[in-house]
Amino acid sequence: MEQRNAKQSLRQTLLSQRPQPSVGLAEQLQAAVAALAAKSIASYQPLYSEPDVSQFNAWAEERFEVYYPRVDGDSLVFAKPPMIAGKFGLSEPTGLQAEISAIDLVLVPALAVDLEGNRLGKGKGFYDRALLGPTQENLYAVVFDSEVLPQVPSEPHDQQVTGIITPTRAIRISTR
Repeated sequence: MEQRNAKQSLRQTLLSQRPQPSVGLAEQLQAAVAALAAKSIASYQPLYSEPDVSQFNAWAEERFEVYYPRVDGDSLVFAKPPMIAGKFGLSEPTGLQAEISAIDLVLVPALAVDLEGNRLGKGKGFYDRALLGPTQENLYAVVFDSEVLPQVPSEPHDQQVTGIITPTRAIRISTR
């Protein structure tokens, strides 16, 4: 219960500091794609307060296989556009689906992340469930620079990421 309270308190603090500028984020994401030689990418449609990956998404869609999350019950599935209005006020894909383990680079929205790969999400657990089981090693949290923290509270069900991308840098953490 203590970790859950710590996570909720941290969420409130971080959300009160959003949005922040995303200048440079598209370039950092493009550099990560090149460094990882990714041919397929799972991204997301950003909410107003989240790091804005929309410029990157437009660039990537012209060059690569790009998948987006869609809520399916309590799970996320990853599929290609076209997009339609979906749950939580986000556009969701209706095209061909792919297993997350078959995607070269997975961009994971987050509120905060630490250098151990602990990620703080919004609390519904969709990405934690999606990242369970066999995945690939390129799971990158996308956050603002101020959201790379010394420590993020975590619980046993929280899934770690292997990298971080901010508007000014990319950090490789470890393999899962």
